[in-house]
Amino acid sequence: MKIKRQKAKGKWQKYCGDPRAGDEAGGRRHFCLFPFAFCLLIFLFASLLSAQQIPVQELILDNGMKVLLVQRKGSPSISAGWIAKVGAVNEHSGVTGISHLFEHMMFKGTQTLGTKNIEEDLKLNLQLDRIKADLRKEEQALTQKAREGEIADAKDPKARSPRHQQLLADFDKLNARQKELLVKNEFDKIYTAAGASGMNAGTTEDFTIYFVSVPANKLELWFWMESDRLSSPVFREFYSEREVVAEERRMRVENTPTGRYVQQFDAMFWKSSPYGWPVVGWPSDLDAITREDAMAYFGQYYAPNNLTACLVEISIQLRLSLWPRSILAGCSGARTIRSRSVPLRSPRMGSSACTPPRKPARRCASVFIPWPTATRTSPRF
Repeated sequence: MKIKRQKAKGKWQKYCGDPRAGDEAGGRRHFCLFPFAFCLLIFLFASLLSAQQIPVQELILDNGMKVLLVQRKGSPSISAGWIAKVGAVNEHSGVTGISHLFEHMMFKGTQTLGTKNIEEDLKLNLQLDRIKADLRKEEQALTQKAREGEIADAKDPKARSPRHQQLLADFDKLNARQKELLVKNEFDKIYTAAGASGMNAGTTEDFTIYFVSVPANKLELWFWMESDRLSSPVFREFYSEREVVAEERRMRVENTPTGRYVQQFDAMFWKSSPYGWPVVGWPSDLDAITREDAMAYFGQYYAPNNLTACLVEISIQLRLSLWPRSILAGCSGARTIRSRSVPLRSPRMGSSACTPPRKPARRCASVFIPWPTATRTSPRF
């Protein structure tokens, strides 16, 4: 028995190598395990490839809008949403943050939703715009007086003229009247009553997305709701919502330990590129954006050929081919846009450093190492 064990042991060492032997034997031992490892890698790689093979049905509407249909089994609800290929990089100095502000305005309703009297509501919007334009002139006059040394502070209420005070009173009066006509959050109420959930939106440097999950038997409602706010939006409560966005900026940037530092770092790194300004915008730009700017922004970037809708549901049926063409096709097909190249950044002239925040944050050490790449919408990405 002892001799047989030695022979068997010698046969094992012959093909796989003795673990106690030198490098040569050890090399043969690794070679023995290589086929098993290779087969395992092939199996894992094949499983990953099969997991990424998602069949997508693509529809191109007559107005240029793209609709993607994806089948998902085992869920009675439909995940629906659409993406506008526009973000912070499409802005320019003076209106930074308008992409994020516009995301808020798309939930304010339409000519059908969000108001008790659409005729009066539209008139109030025009009156608010005129008064806001007059207020900007008064503010510019105060700024000029402060530069010339006539007043100490342009924002001091005591320095305002009687006309300035009257304009502010008229502005508040019109805002109060418009709030009486509003149907608050009607967009969300209709979706919630129909059993929908998870309605939200998001803005990045390269795109803006709107999404919600609806029951399968309420898919037609989603088509009508989204078509309505794309074809006839009304930007009511614009100036009060602008203050909401400014408060969001203070909460997420100015009141966080590293918010100002990261913002300054991005502005320093990207130089002249639009990636250098924050998605939420600069405070001075947020105060200067007007409703006319938002309307021009909508007309330029929310054209059908710049939008892509996506539907993920339990089964793809014929209605998914008919409803998009009959409902979404009415979204202002005459407007089209052309994509533009976004510069990454200008060449650096040397090393730079950010100034430290006013109040040093404790236990918040971070290291940021960015590098310029192609945009998400670029074919090179």
